[in-house]
Amino acid sequence: MDLYKELCAIAGADAVAVNEPMERHTTFRIGGPADWFVTPSRTEEVRGIIELCRQQAVPYYIIGNGSNLLVGDKGYRGVIIQVYRKMSGISTEGERICAQAGALLSKVAAAAYSAGLTGMEFASGIPGTLGGALRMNAGAYGGEMKHIVESADILTPEGEVKTLSVEELGMGYRTSVISRNDYVALGAVLKLKRGEQEQIRARMEE
Repeated sequence: MDLYKELCAIAGADAVAVNEPMERHTTFRIGGPADWFVTPSRTEEVRGIIELCRQQAVPYYIIGNGSNLLVGDKGYRGVIIQVYRKMSGISTEGERICAQAGALLSKVAAAAYSAGLTGMEFASGIPGTLGGALRMNAGAYGGEMKHIVESADILTPEGEVKTLSVEELGMGYRTSVISRNDYVALGAVLKLKRGEQEQIRARMEE
């Protein structure tokens, strides 16, 4: 109960669930209960939750929308931190898109299409969030995140927020410094190019 109260103090009571069935949060619709399930809405809340877990030696795990995530029937003994709907803002400025980690790749691709920007089409059908895509350098159909990422904001396990360039992200085949160093992806700036909407749409559908 003490941990529950402290989690509520950080993220708000409406953002903390106890014994939450993970089947509600995975695309496979399987998984037993997580001891605590928290849905933060700000970077400061993510940082506070991780700091609390580290102080109390409570395991924690970061998820997005739970795509392709397998959770055992016994659930998770610790805190699940879901960076998804409450941290999913998307904005466009010129040839750049700024998006938070919880934004679905399909919605980021749709925003690029609406702005007449090309380069994001390959990701339009990937069933995950930007955060997960940054962590694993997601790719498909000849494209990869490293081809369009300009920079990304990350949170270190020690609670430091950093902005890393695409070079500093060290993106390789399904890997990055985010996964290797156990960082939390918070968001990214994507650098795209101007294109014809009809061609962008055709490529997305293809």
